[in-house]
Amino acid sequence: MKKNNSLLKNLALLAIIATVFAACETDFASLDSDVVNSENAKNFNTDVVTYPIVTYNKKISAFHSNRLPSNLLGHYNDPVFGSYSANFVSQLSPSTFNPSFGENVVLDSAILTIPYYSRATGAGDNGGSTYELDSVYTDTPIKLSVFQNNYFLREFDPNSDLNQSQKYYSNGALSESVQINPIDLEGQLLYETSSFVPSNEQIVLRGINDLGEADSTLINPSIRLRLDNPNGNYWKQLLFDKEGEPELSNSNNFLNYFRGLYLKAEGISGSGSMALLNFNSTNANLTIYYSSDKDSTDEDGDGIPDYADVDIDGDTINDNGTDADGDGVNDANDVDQTQGNDLNNNGIDDNLDSIKGEYTMTFFRNLINLIDDNLIAPPPSNEVLGDEKLYLKGGQGSMAIINLFDGSVENESGVQEDAFDNFKRVFREVDGENIIQKRLINEAYLEFYVDQSTVQGNEPDRVFIYDLNNNIPLVDYFIDQSTSGTTINAKIDHLVPLKREGDDPEGNGIKYKIRVTEHIKNIFINDSTNVKLGLAVLSGVNLVNMQALLDDSNVAKAIPDGTLLSYKGTVLFGNNTVNEAKKAKLTIYYTEPEN
Repeated sequence: MKKNNSLLKNLALLAIIATVFAACETDFASLDSDVVNSENAKNFNTDVVTYPIVTYNKKISAFHSNRLPSNLLGHYNDPVFGSYSANFVSQLSPSTFNPSFGENVVLDSAILTIPYYSRATGAGDNGGSTYELDSVYTDTPIKLSVFQNNYFLREFDPNSDLNQSQKYYSNGALSESVQINPIDLEGQLLYETSSFVPSNEQIVLRGINDLGEADSTLINPSIRLRLDNPNGNYWKQLLFDKEGEPELSNSNNFLNYFRGLYLKAEGISGSGSMALLNFNSTNANLTIYYSSDKDSTDEDGDGIPDYADVDIDGDTINDNGTDADGDGVNDANDVDQTQGNDLNNNGIDDNLDSIKGEYTMTFFRNLINLIDDNLIAPPPSNEVLGDEKLYLKGGQGSMAIINLFDGSVENESGVQEDAFDNFKRVFREVDGENIIQKRLINEAYLEFYVDQSTVQGNEPDRVFIYDLNNNIPLVDYFIDQSTSGTTINAKIDHLVPLKREGDDPEGNGIKYKIRVTEHIKNIFINDSTNVKLGLAVLSGVNLVNMQALLDDSNVAKAIPDGTLLSYKGTVLFGNNTVNEAKKAKLTIYYTEPEN
């Protein structure tokens, strides 16, 4: 049923877009000769009209937070909206099942790696590059802890009739009545620091290759943590001792046995840093590095294992490399030749007398953001008259609801008339089942002015508007093919970037402009429903997949993932402000024939 609903919604959207295009063609076809012919331009009048809207605040409740395109980790304190911490819990899946670790396994290290979003900016040392981090907000220390997760993250909702995936929400809820106990998330502590700060430094890993030569590997900027080995045998008991056991034999067994990691971030003295991370990357993993003994088979019984014996079968003929000093050990393993270490005095380089192994686990399936929310709720809303100010904040913050044509306007006779009735009457007429266009809409847009007396900088570059009835962007979003350098700055005709003082990228914000021309055309040409609209901040205009809200009893039942992943916020003037010049309203430019 869910797939069918999704299909119907997509088909409906395509039908709307096609109809709008057809309608636009009809509009221009019917008026084309008069519009483009300068001799007939006098037959047309162009004018502008504004219509009232009602805008009010809505707190964003806990949201569906597993399987987001990216995840937040850290602590952020906003001087206007308050603070919140973003934590992360996930399952891990190994790259191989039924592993063979070998004999006498010894742990080297357990390394957790999570790459930052970054871009190279120049040449660095060691033949590497210098980097700039993307999507890292502030750079003050946080307390970061890594725990073994003891809560089983099930795949399917047992209360669903159709084996639907289990939803996990940002407050740790599975439903309105079921909640994850935080104690279950904080199992064995594996790492803790009170001075974690994101770094843009490229990581250089130095080691010894199979030939005993110095080697190095370069890794893009990442969170890279060496996890502890509690009691000196934690990883041995967890993994090495389970070789050949059911726990490591398949995915289901493993996910139930080792239930993943919980990363907890906490602010320090009210400050901290926040980063957007891609836990879906294959480079985001937990890798266990270990060594085990090589095969100790000694075919000729001379005390030198075959892998290091220059004469394996004892026939006095070198059949396994060379032996420069005649001690029976091939030069490739001979500590006298490699200048390595030989703590057991067997003549073999310690770095070469064992097998170096890796057991890698990547983040898998349920990747869940959990929000510890201390944000300040917006003032009580007036859903009838609208609010004076609109408080937009990402994450578990707040958004605004917009009712277009909500109120009355003065008609030609000086009498107050319902705004929506006036709009339909003066822009169209109905002849039976046919709608005849009386005025051609050239442009329709909403403007929202920034309250600079409240906002303290760091406003989002764009705000986003969407249809709350169907939880989809407006048709203007889909037909806007404009681009500006990068994907994140696309859709600049529909979602106009924030106008700033002096056009300075760091200047104070002045206003946001959102073009809704096709949406308004669709209302009167196709007699579409005048739906309620949602207004929210957005981290990127491509992040518009809707995530369900836990509290879906109100008009807003879902929110774009780009809103949930944005740390930014802004305060706008609503429709109920006393500042007439900055009041939120709908503006329509139109053309109409004189007769």
